[in-house]
Amino acid sequence: MADVKGMSRKQKAEATRRRIVETALEAFVTRGYAATTMAAVAADAGVAVQTVYFVFRTKGDLLQAVYEHVVLGPERTPPHLSGWWRAVEAEPDIERAVGLLVEGTAELLQRAAPLVRAVLGDETAQEGYDFNEGLRRDGNEVLLSILVGKHPLRPGLTPERARDILLLLTGPQIYVQLTRDMKWTRAEVEDWMAASVLQQVFGVG
Repeated sequence: MADVKGMSRKQKAEATRRRIVETALEAFVTRGYAATTMAAVAADAGVAVQTVYFVFRTKGDLLQAVYEHVVLGPERTPPHLSGWWRAVEAEPDIERAVGLLVEGTAELLQRAAPLVRAVLGDETAQEGYDFNEGLRRDGNEVLLSILVGKHPLRPGLTPERARDILLLLTGPQIYVQLTRDMKWTRAEVEDWMAASVLQQVFGVG
């Protein structure tokens, strides 16, 4: 728990918010999203349940804050402003660019995997899952346009189908299955993702 001595009111509020989000993430992962109540999060975080509802109006809002926490990382950097995204933009070689994309994506997926495992198949979390998959789809469309500027798509492949393939191959479901169920290392997943994207999207390799 952060030392509140010398903190401004704003800093205390931010520290409380962060503690609630981190507590909720742990609760969702260990108990499941549906089984976790706002009251339980409050108790675990050491705050009043009214505080949780004041900061996060609904459980869905809290879930979205947890999603943002794992996606943005400790520096709270949106993917399109991250170092790996800029490196993909700057790299002219398609194989190296895809490798950089996969490396950055895998770092994000490693943070997000526990939450994804907790919400997959949970109907009460479906709206939040769908919303964040939509954000991922939008980001992948931009990344695909960047990559196509370096190398054309595989002959006969439409941009829409290429987007779908990229979403699938670099998505959380496959990452969870390979790392949790099949015990692949992150490096093994990255190698497979890069080779698959190059072959299936660009006809390389």
